[in-house]
Amino acid sequence: MDKKTLMAMLAKVKAKIKEKFEVMLESSKDEDIKAYENLLKQAKDLEEQIALVEKEELDEGGTIPEGFEKEDKKPKELSEREKFGQKIVEAVSKGTSFTGLLPRECTRNIQMKKEQIARVRGLCTVHPASGEYTIWVEGDDVVVDYINENGAFGETTPSINGVGLAALKLGALTKISEEYIADLGVDVMGYIEEKFAKAFAKKEDKEIIFGSGTSSSKTKLRGVAVNAAATNIVTAASETTVTWAEVKQTIQKLKAYRGNATIVCSQEFLDIVHEFKDGNTYMFPQANEIKQIMGIPVVVSGEFPTLGSEAVAMVVGDFSYYHICDRQSVEVKLLPELYAANGQVGVRGQERIDGDLTVKEAFAVLKMKKVAG
Repeated sequence: MDKKTLMAMLAKVKAKIKEKFEVMLESSKDEDIKAYENLLKQAKDLEEQIALVEKEELDEGGTIPEGFEKEDKKPKELSEREKFGQKIVEAVSKGTSFTGLLPRECTRNIQMKKEQIARVRGLCTVHPASGEYTIWVEGDDVVVDYINENGAFGETTPSINGVGLAALKLGALTKISEEYIADLGVDVMGYIEEKFAKAFAKKEDKEIIFGSGTSSSKTKLRGVAVNAAATNIVTAASETTVTWAEVKQTIQKLKAYRGNATIVCSQEFLDIVHEFKDGNTYMFPQANEIKQIMGIPVVVSGEFPTLGSEAVAMVVGDFSYYHICDRQSVEVKLLPELYAANGQVGVRGQERIDGDLTVKEAFAVLKMKKVAG
């Protein structure tokens, strides 16, 4: 078999290794673990076959197969990220303990990927800061009134309110098998960056909408669904579905804040909206995805609960009035000794963050009816 075919087979096996690893993380079944180990063996066998083919080519005069360029024999300069990944692999293979924070390059990659994955965070106002942080917000508007000719101007001073943002910590601890790390064909650092970026992006999006912190209890992010103005909360007449009148009423609660608003909801909610009719005509084209409702952009989030008693169906608002304070970006540390007895490496991630609404009236919430009893 030629080298090109073998490399194509190896690429497919490595793709399966990644897929099976995801399954193995969620399952403790022997057959899943066995299937993962078999794939690792297949990859190793293919790599050995490729090495033999390359040796034979060199023995025959170093002929390079079509489609393959001659390799540069000059040692490749490894990046900080690659050097760290190499240290992890070497520590695992030699059975030594290696620990440490991921390089800054990895931290930047995690932060960048987190921004790309997040659906709600990107709509908010973000402040990189350290220590306690207070946002000063105008309360009442300046009053304009009639003045008599030659009369004095009455002074009106809008109230200024401070919204304090604390330093809350979000953290995660997971583990990776040593066999996975030892498989040099797998980008261990890339895997860690991707997994932690996704995990923290999802958590932040969920807390911005559903965080249970309040102005009096700042132990968690203050979510829009919990802290929107009470007058801006609409309750549906049903615990399982919504009407067009209820959706419209919720959006109209925003008044002047509609201009820069975004709707955040679940796909289940959108499926219901897709069925709305004006007489016998569908309000939204059935072959198209709903991207706007009443001219307001729609963002679908997987963090919403299934529609049911008191569940939040939709949140709409101007998210520039939701302020996030980033005190520390995601920091990841390798802990090889933590799960060494199980043949696994511990990976711990944490960040310091806080978030709050500065204008509660800039948001509105549509909730389902509470089931009686």
